[in-house]
Amino acid sequence: MRVNLHPGFILHRRPYRETSLLLDVFSRDHGRVGLIAKGAKRKYSRAAGLLQPFQRLQLAWSGKSELMTLTTVESDTVAYALKNGELIAGFYLNELIIRMLHQHEAHPELFSIYDVTLSTLAHADKSVQEALRIFEKHLLKSIGYGLVLDHDVQSGCAVETDCEYYYQAEQGPTQNTPSTSDYIQISGKTLSAIDKECLDTERSLLEAKRLMRYALQRHLGTRPLASKKLYQSYMTNLTEL
Repeated sequence: MRVNLHPGFILHRRPYRETSLLLDVFSRDHGRVGLIAKGAKRKYSRAAGLLQPFQRLQLAWSGKSELMTLTTVESDTVAYALKNGELIAGFYLNELIIRMLHQHEAHPELFSIYDVTLSTLAHADKSVQEALRIFEKHLLKSIGYGLVLDHDVQSGCAVETDCEYYYQAEQGPTQNTPSTSDYIQISGKTLSAIDKECLDTERSLLEAKRLMRYALQRHLGTRPLASKKLYQSYMTNLTEL
C-alpha cells in the first residue's frame, strides 16, 4: 500500500529502537494510522523538527502491515502555538481521538473540526472549555453517537429554554422522569446553547461539561485520561503560585 501526500496531524510520538519514532497520526483521508519514522531521531534529521503535535503536515507512507513506514513529511501550515491550559487542552483532544477512533476509518469532517479547534485554542477565539465542549459534540456525532439537543425524545416537542430535562445516554432529553437512575438533569437553555455552539454563561458551560462527561464515559471506559491528570496538576500548581 502506498499513500501519497495528504494532510495529517501527529497525535502522539514515542521512541522506537535507536534512531526512529513511532507515530500515532490523524490523517484526513485515512483516519488514525500508525507509522514508523525511520531515522527521525538522528541529529541532523529534518523530519524530527516537523513531527510534532499541533502542526498540520503533508504526510505520505507505504507498507503492507498495520504499522507502515513514513516516506515523506512536509509542513502544511505554521504550527499552532499552544501553551499553558490551551496546551493541555490540545493533549486532551489528541487523547480523545486516540481512545475513541478506530484505525483506518476516515473522519474528514472531524479532521476539519480538530483543525479549527486547535486554531481556536491558539488564538483564544473562545474559552478553552467552550472549545472542548464543541469538539466533544462533533466527536460523538462522528462516531455515530450524536447528541439529541433540539427536541424531547418522548413527546417530539422542541426543547424549551425555560424547562428542565432528564438526559439519558444514547436516547436524549425528556421532561418525563426516567424509570432508572441512569440520567443527568440539564436545562433546556443549555441544550439549546450546545446545539447552537454558543456556551456563553457559567451555567451552560458547567452543564455542558457534565453532559459530555456522561456521554463520553460510555466509550472511554474506566481507564482515566492522562491529560486530565496533567490538567489537575496544572491547576494545583496555579493555586500554589
